[in-house]
Amino acid sequence: MCFGGPKMPNIVYQGPSEEDIAANKASLDAFQQQITDQQAQFQSQLTAQIDAANQETADLQERLAAEASSAAAAAAAQQTTAYATNVQESQLPDNAQTTAAKPKKSKQTRTLKISKAAAPTSAGAGLNISSGGYS
Repeated sequence: MCFGGPKMPNIVYQGPSEEDIAANKASLDAFQQQITDQQAQFQSQLTAQIDAANQETADLQERLAAEASSAAAAAAAQQTTAYATNVQESQLPDNAQTTAAKPKKSKQTRTLKISKAAAPTSAGAGLNISSGGYS
C-alpha cells in the first residue's frame, strides 16, 4: 500500500571541496618539482662518475702502453746481451763436489746353497699343527 505516487530519488554529489582539490594539486606540483630536482641531481652525479671513469681508463691505457714499450725495449736489450757472454774456465776449489764414473760391478756369481740334510724329511715336517687347545 503505497500512499502517494512514486518519487525520484534525490542524488547529491558530495566530492572534495575546491580547497581540497587545490591543496592536492599544490601537493602534486611540489612532488613533481622534487622528483625533477632529484633526477637532475642524479644525472649530474652520474655524468661526473662516467667522466671520472673515462679519465681513469685513459690514464690506465697510457700507463699500460708505456709499460708495454719499456718491456719490449728491455726484452730487445736482453736478447742482444744474451749473445754477448764470456766463458772462462777456472780451477775447482778444494772442497768442490764432483761426479765420478760409476765403478763396474763384480761379475762374480754368488749362490746360496742350502743342504737338504738341514731340513727334516719326516712326515709333517715344517708344518705347525696343533690341536688349538680344544679338548
